[in-house]
Amino acid sequence: MLQECGGKASNLGELTGLKLNVPNGFCIVAEAFFNYLRSNRLEEQILNISRDIDYEDFQDLEQKTSAIRSLIENAGMPSEVEEEITENYQSLQKDKLVPFVAVRSSVAVKDTDISSFPGMMDTYHYVRGKSEVIKNVKRCWASVWSARATFARQKKGIEHAKAIIAPVIQLMVDSEFAGVVFTINPVSNAREEIIIESNWGLGESVVSGKTVSDLYIIGKGLLNIKEKRIARKEKAFVKAEGSGGTWVEVEPGKVNKPTLTDEQVRELCRIALAIEEHYGCPQDIEWAYKRGVFYMLQARKANIITE
Repeated sequence: MLQECGGKASNLGELTGLKLNVPNGFCIVAEAFFNYLRSNRLEEQILNISRDIDYEDFQDLEQKTSAIRSLIENAGMPSEVEEEITENYQSLQKDKLVPFVAVRSSVAVKDTDISSFPGMMDTYHYVRGKSEVIKNVKRCWASVWSARATFARQKKGIEHAKAIIAPVIQLMVDSEFAGVVFTINPVSNAREEIIIESNWGLGESVVSGKTVSDLYIIGKGLLNIKEKRIARKEKAFVKAEGSGGTWVEVEPGKVNKPTLTDEQVRELCRIALAIEEHYGCPQDIEWAYKRGVFYMLQARKANIITE
């Protein structure tokens, strides 16, 4: 379902089918975005702006992609789409509590097997209330035209009109710690090693590259921990007051404390290996941990360095 739901949502569906812990949610299929552009007559306006971008001039790239994002964010949501989003969002509610969700990009490229642009689209954390969900779906759609995503498509020779985005609305995991796990060493390409990076708070602390994180190197065979590098973790990305996320100072007692116990390392490895076995190739997995449970937030084929 890559062409309907993008890579992230499609893989989350598969992980759910594997009976792994995946936060509940739903996907706004790609056709909703194209319908949104058509119903607001944005396609020609976007084409006219994008065809004049000077990719050698960063200021021009940023200015024109910003204009496109503004068009997308400020257009009107078709009533039937808004009603479906609202209905599905409300179905996530439990115990009469209005839920916090993440609005996450799920992408692909029409008529290709490309199913991810790591770091190219945006995610919005701790979104609450139907009007905020609608607003952030529009922001997620608009992120197709971030300067970095637009430049990346141009560099790869991908037509902008072929970009697919299908936002995922997913219950927030207010994680104690989170990170990534690779079922291959992404530096050495050693297939017999698993690499885990972990930090306090949300996984943004790891994937953003703004902080240093704990690093664990594990042997696949016996799940023996070959190396631990416990970082001085001074910043974490957590829930802000009200809604949204924010960077905070880590409590002094946790700055040099390992995020994962040895048994948690091995448990996470077992989950990662089950995912690798399912897909039949090395995986790049995002995860979060809360109250004794590992949640899988994303899985995709790991990038392998070739000579």
